[in-house]
Amino acid sequence: MRKVAILLAVFSLRAQTPLSPDLDALSKIRTRMIFNLEHQPNYTCVETIERSSRAKTTNKLKVVDTLRLEVALVDGREMFAWPGSKKFEDSDVTKLVPRGAIGNGNFSTHAQALFEGRAATFRYLGEEVFHGKKAIRFDYSVPQMLSGYRIRVAAASAIVAYHGSFYADPATFDIERIEVIADDLPAVLLLSSTEDEIDYAVARIGDGDFLLPAESQLTMHDLNGSENQNHVKFTACRQFSGESVITFDDAPGAKSDAAPVPIREFDLPAGIEVGLVLTEDIDLRTAAIGDQVHARVDRDVKQKGQLVIPKGATATGRITRLERRDNFSLLGLSFPEIEAPGILARMQGILTSVVGIVQPNRGGVTRLSLGEGLIPLSASQRRLARGCIMIWRT
Repeated sequence: MRKVAILLAVFSLRAQTPLSPDLDALSKIRTRMIFNLEHQPNYTCVETIERSSRAKTTNKLKVVDTLRLEVALVDGREMFAWPGSKKFEDSDVTKLVPRGAIGNGNFSTHAQALFEGRAATFRYLGEEVFHGKKAIRFDYSVPQMLSGYRIRVAAASAIVAYHGSFYADPATFDIERIEVIADDLPAVLLLSSTEDEIDYAVARIGDGDFLLPAESQLTMHDLNGSENQNHVKFTACRQFSGESVITFDDAPGAKSDAAPVPIREFDLPAGIEVGLVLTEDIDLRTAAIGDQVHARVDRDVKQKGQLVIPKGATATGRITRLERRDNFSLLGLSFPEIEAPGILARMQGILTSVVGIVQPNRGGVTRLSLGEGLIPLSASQRRLARGCIMIWRT
């Protein structure tokens, strides 16, 4: 009993010994961030990515395109989908966006690795002025043997060491920014440097306020001196409810003998021509890759005299490409599904012509994705107008 009492007394004295300023600040920042990560609900946000590039650092950055995705944090995992999709993909974002520079980890992975893991070592730098006010700054580093930071470029990938800084509010100990800089990039990636800056802000999710990423900037320099930059904004964050089915019971006393209409799903056979009419404008100034577009079938589609798709059927598509060149823009569209009462037709067509617009000449050959059609537009054209007719052939 005497030994136990002595041990308890020693523990009590140690618990009351104040921590040094650096350990005290780090403990409070980590405790605050871990609590936030563990208690925030599953949620989803709209992720808008503006991608820019330049051939040399002396040149001006030029916007290449803009993407819009849905990103969700579900049970600690980042998941991605196109806006309006029926489900999220639990896979790498590069499978969803195979072209151009793209990254992930901004939403949660970097914060989880830094504050929930034990791989990083920290160095206290005291208080600095950050965004016009005082903030606590720590530098950190993570060795390659303990790192989970994977960088992918085309078919090449590697797990790399990294270092950086983070800034926190000295009053609330909320993180304001995390900076992530890759170390010792292997030659197979063809990169000389990568740097990611993630800014945080408090947002309302459900009935609570949570610290979430608000925007980020990823900068990558190639070995040849070119630079790619992604500026990301997270908006419209809301609680993620997953897939659900909503049904409405009949009103009291009402009776209905109508049976649900069975849906026949099928792939459109080869050699069929489908005319689609846009039902809404596509504003080229605000549109982004991933945005949904809608059209209707302009006339009955038949094969050997048999009706395949009726006139007026709805085609749901998506912008697959929106590249801004020096003297023209390139709009890519796909319409993988066409729906009408009782049918769901899947289409992988080739866009053969577009009625109602003047298309500029363009040089070079652009590789198409499966089911993708490309529409060249003059640099001065601001929209693809509703009523435009597109002829697709399967």
